[in-house]
Amino acid sequence: MSNSVTNALHLPHMRANPFSPKPIEANDYALLVGRSELMSDLRQHLRFGSPRLMVLLGDRGSGRTSILQSLSNLSPNPYRFSYYPGENPSKSLLHEMFCLIVGHDVPPSTNTLVEEMVATLEGKSGDLPLITFDFPGVAGADLAQVFERLTPVLNRLRALVIVALTPAQLGTWPDDLQYEYDITEPLADFDSSTIRSLIDKRISQVSNEGWIAPQSLIEDAIAHTGGRATPIIRHLRDLIDSQRGASTTFSRKQQMIESMELEPNDAKKRMAPQVEPLEPLDDAKEDLTDESAPESESQPDVETDFNWDLPEPKLEVEEEFPEEPMDPSFEPVEDTPSEFEFPSMEIDETDEPDMSQALGGAILEMEPGTEPPPPMHAFGGLATRQRTAKVEIGLDNALAPKASGPLTAKPDKSMNFAPEEPQIESDETTYWVAETLPEPAPQAPPVMDPMAAKSIGDNLRKSQPKPTGSTLPLDFEKVSSLNDSEIIIVEASIAREVSPSDSALQAHLAVGRPRLSQIFNGLHKSGILSVRKKGRTRLFRISDQAKAHLADGHMEA
Repeated sequence: MSNSVTNALHLPHMRANPFSPKPIEANDYALLVGRSELMSDLRQHLRFGSPRLMVLLGDRGSGRTSILQSLSNLSPNPYRFSYYPGENPSKSLLHEMFCLIVGHDVPPSTNTLVEEMVATLEGKSGDLPLITFDFPGVAGADLAQVFERLTPVLNRLRALVIVALTPAQLGTWPDDLQYEYDITEPLADFDSSTIRSLIDKRISQVSNEGWIAPQSLIEDAIAHTGGRATPIIRHLRDLIDSQRGASTTFSRKQQMIESMELEPNDAKKRMAPQVEPLEPLDDAKEDLTDESAPESESQPDVETDFNWDLPEPKLEVEEEFPEEPMDPSFEPVEDTPSEFEFPSMEIDETDEPDMSQALGGAILEMEPGTEPPPPMHAFGGLATRQRTAKVEIGLDNALAPKASGPLTAKPDKSMNFAPEEPQIESDETTYWVAETLPEPAPQAPPVMDPMAAKSIGDNLRKSQPKPTGSTLPLDFEKVSSLNDSEIIIVEASIAREVSPSDSALQAHLAVGRPRLSQIFNGLHKSGILSVRKKGRTRLFRISDQAKAHLADGHMEA
């Protein structure tokens, strides 16, 4: 803020600084400015009894929390949630909603919890209850996971549900989740008239004197903050503090400027008298070029040091060099015969031999070592070594393509085969089986009569102790407080052995194996179920103590 604006405020006498960036509470709803149209629509939803899910969209510092706090003053039953739980947030928020709406006796079953909340809100008459969620410091992806689970429950409640989000948080929500909510227009920044109304309302809270804020102050505040609600209030707070002598950003900046020892700029005095001062850039270029030409001609000595307009060097065209006469000592090679002559590099064209004459003629043989060298190319040596290696290991015949067409096979009489050879056909492998098999070794006669051995085994089995299920002491208090899911499991364990992997129980209770295993473990620790292991499977059945307790008529099973 400029020093002139600060000195021309003439602030009235005030009991305190009225500009505080903390959100407006429900009792101070009269301080809310610039949101009259939005508040009118939300008030209509509460009075008219129109339940819906809404998203209050606004950037950080736009006043979302103040709107929700002020709106709670218009509802008979406001339920505000501003603390985000760290562990299992969806379940924790659901339990907190139940405690505020119904009571502190939270049922263990989630379905029962939801039904009681719905019934309680349906029984209320008059204006709608207000449920607000405001978590500005939580990532949008985490909020999306929580509200994906809470939205089906919130849809059933007779209430106006508002979730305050920033555009960044809303951008991480999937389209299906955004479709369930009515999204408001983003909260707009304050203009000059709204800022003036804000100043008047705040000043009237702490002073009995009237004060009209200068227009220059409002324009300066908009220039520094952009019209955002929270930055504007902080700007005005620091302005009031600096006027009262407190050290703020304004006072520190002014003190820093005053404490600096700035010397006057004497660069113009230190310039040479011949050099004229620089002219502004908005002058015409033609005037600059016209004035610089005579000045450079009249003062050549000065331009030697500050010659910025050097002429561009002209490119000199190279002169054509005359052809040098050849040295007479160099004569054509053809005129002087030489004793050594290089072989001619020209290849004589040879006619292709007539292969028709070679048919039926004599075959010429060549002794080893007298054959001409093969034509060589860039990789000739490598190709030769590869061919030699293939010949040595027999790859030429192994990789040779099979001949196509009919083949006439002649039997080789020198080979002797068995008259009857077993043929075993298989899609993958052909097995060759020998004609004769070794004779099996004679079986040893039994040492003991089979009947006697069976009787001995039966006696050993009878002597073994019968496996007993693991049973703990019966918890009578737990038996008397079983919920619906536990009663269903106890009924099934009376009829048969059950396990957490029982698909029928999982489908009936609508839970997975981990949750069902937890219920089984709880009943086992209470002594209601006994367990035995069969391989890797645990089988549960009602314990003898629980069965006797239920049979005596202490409670209805």
